[in-house]
Amino acid sequence: MKLFSRYVLRSYIVPLVLAWSVLTGIFLMDRLFLLFDLLIRKGVELRFVFEILLYSLPFVMAMSVPLAALAGSMMTFGRMAQDNEILSVRSAGARLFSTFIPVLLFSLILAGLMVYFNLFVLPEANHRVRNLLTDVSSKKPTIKLEAGVTNEDFPGYTIYIGDKNEKESRIYKVMIFVKRGDPFPTLITAPEGIIATTPDKKYMQITLFDSEVHELSGENYRVIKTDTQTINFEIDTDFMRRQRENRSEREMTLPLLSEDIRKSKKSLTEYTEKLKHPANEVEEKELERRIESVQTRINRLQVEIHKNIAFALAGLLFLCFGAALGGKLRRSEIGFAIVLSLVFFAFYYILLIGGESLAKTGKLKAWLALWLPNLIFLPFTAELFAEVFFEKSLIKRRIRT
Repeated sequence: MKLFSRYVLRSYIVPLVLAWSVLTGIFLMDRLFLLFDLLIRKGVELRFVFEILLYSLPFVMAMSVPLAALAGSMMTFGRMAQDNEILSVRSAGARLFSTFIPVLLFSLILAGLMVYFNLFVLPEANHRVRNLLTDVSSKKPTIKLEAGVTNEDFPGYTIYIGDKNEKESRIYKVMIFVKRGDPFPTLITAPEGIIATTPDKKYMQITLFDSEVHELSGENYRVIKTDTQTINFEIDTDFMRRQRENRSEREMTLPLLSEDIRKSKKSLTEYTEKLKHPANEVEEKELERRIESVQTRINRLQVEIHKNIAFALAGLLFLCFGAALGGKLRRSEIGFAIVLSLVFFAFYYILLIGGESLAKTGKLKAWLALWLPNLIFLPFTAELFAEVFFEKSLIKRRIRT
């Protein structure tokens, strides 16, 4: 039986890696669209695009690894049920659960690694990718004005062109809104224009022919007509890397979260003591506002800790559910497993987000709100697992007693 148990573990590893690869690709799709936009429209260097992709992987892995455990176990035990291997184990008088133990031990180690990963590696990656995206967002876009699309990439300007001739760099039906802080922006219109770049490639020049400038000066509305008008737009400043010390909750490692919670609780105690004997009504209201703000801060920090731990350990729940479901349905196709995994994850994630919202507003304790999805799915998983691996029903047994 030990030999067969090792065989089951080896059989589980391949579907696990395969499911993880597919799920990672699915979750990366949204990020890839952003990266292509940075590469093509903003002209960001390829090495920075790859760096953003690299730092985006930890967030994707945090979601895909627990789901891969579900899909991988479903494929493994679904195939075993299809090939009558489960029936053979039972016919030999052996316990099916004993073949599951090596997979469970392997998943326990993986879950422990994911807890560490979510609390230490993921926050650091979130911080670095946020820094990179902030730096990239300050870089001006390259020339890319699409016909029929409003362009707001140039600060202070909104550009619209009705049509264009790529070969001659000509644009038609041009409208440019110039925003200078006034309630009503200046509008520049022209039937035709030409796009060019300065020799140093720092500016895009739009030369308009027979243009009209519509603006409101005080209570007077005026229209200024010109034969030729040239407007320069800065397009390609140097890309600057900056290090930022401030971090959001998602960018804090466990030590940083714990230290912030400690400081916040200390401040909460001080404000609460002062509130017992306020100097006046104004101070009382200010202290109440500060207490509410600090408590909200504590809630958000605690949410981040419990969310990272709960979702990492949910991989064990997903593993047991997937193994039992695979044995029950006798299906091992990867497409079927991935679809069911995503459906299961959708319900789980809705509960997780709902719990996170309740915890941040203080309506539920953080530990209860973030562990609630696991607690909700636990009875269903336990019942299905008992039926497949122990050939017993916990619900029927409970009803009888």
